[in-house]
Formats: sequence, C-alpha cells, structure tokens
Amino acid sequence: MSVPLRPLAFLGSSVLFLAASCLSAAPKPPGMNPKDLQAWMESAAPVAAHQKLQDLVGTWATHQQDWLPTGELWNEADGSATCHLLLGGRFVQEDYTTTLNGHPFHGLGITGFDRQKNAYVAMWLDDFGTGFIPLAGTFDAAGSVLTLVGGVPPGRTTGGWRMTDTWWDKDHHTVAWWGQGIDGKPVKLSEIRYTRNL
Repeated sequence: MSVPLRPLAFLGSSVLFLAASCLSAAPKPPGMNPKDLQAWMESAAPVAAHQKLQDLVGTWATHQQDWLPTGELWNEADGSATCHLLLGGRFVQEDYTTTLNGHPFHGLGITGFDRQKNAYVAMWLDDFGTGFIPLAGTFDAAGSVLTLVGGVPPGRTTGGWRMTDTWWDKDHHTVAWWGQGIDGKPVKLSEIRYTRNL
C-alpha cells in the first residue's frame, strides 16, 4: 500500500517556514559600541614609527658571514632578499635566500611596530629549524641602529639573541646576530650586508 506524498511534502514545507520565521525573529547580537570601535581602529592605525619599515621595501643583494662561538669563520656566501609591506604598512616581510656551508637556506622575517608596547617587534623563522625567534626593541636616538632582543631558549633566562640592524644610508644596511660565546659573553655569530638593487 503506497503512502500519499502530498501531506508529507506539505508538512516539510511548514516546518521549514516555521524555522525560518523563528530565525528571522531571533534577536541579533548587539554590535560594538561605535565609540569603542572608533577607539580600537585609531589604536590600530599606522603611525610615524611605521614609516621606518618602508626603508626595507625592495630587493637586496646580500653578503653573509657566520662565525662559531669560538670566533672561527665557518660560512661566507652571497644571497638575496625581497621585502614588501603587509597589512596596510603595519608590517614588512622579508624573504631571504642564501647558502650555509653550501646548503640552500631560506628564511622569513616579519617586522612591525607594536603601538601597545611602543617598540618594534619581529619574528624570524627558517628551514634550518622548526621554531621561530621572537624579538623586540627600539632604534637609537639617531634612528640609524635598530636593536632587537629575545628568543631566550625554553627553561633559561639568558642566552637569547640580540639583533642589530645598522643603516649606513638608504641603500645599505647591515644586520648582525649576537649570541652567547663559550665564555658566556655576547659574541657576533652572523653578519649580513644588504645592498639595494637599483
């Protein structure tokens, strides 16, 4: 004996109609207070400190040297870097390529200015590791040397990284990475000289 389909179809359409009516009648969540939203947007807007990031934008030829904590040079190679702005100029991304002791090396750096911390912040990651190095710091009074520190290994309070970025002019700057030497004192472990491709 067959069951008539028409009443079932009517019942189904009625259920859908009632569900749609309930959904449309449900109160919408309140939006953010317009004043709070405006304050939030203002606090997230780029400021003069972000202008410094634009100095990095472009393509660069690089020359890198690396030393062991003992001071012995173990790597020297040319490379390249491409930098572009992210998120409306709030950050700059660097894509870096070179070789380390003959092995291909690719790195990625992101640098920005955190208005809440009133400091430049950065993170570095590459294919010679599976983590990233977080850094934060400021420019010197002349605005020509950016010093960032961070990346303390887990479980330790010392032995982290210090990175300096020294600008000689708009087309030349030098990034140096400092770590801990065998005597526990800071020692320069890597230096990368950047020359802008004109």
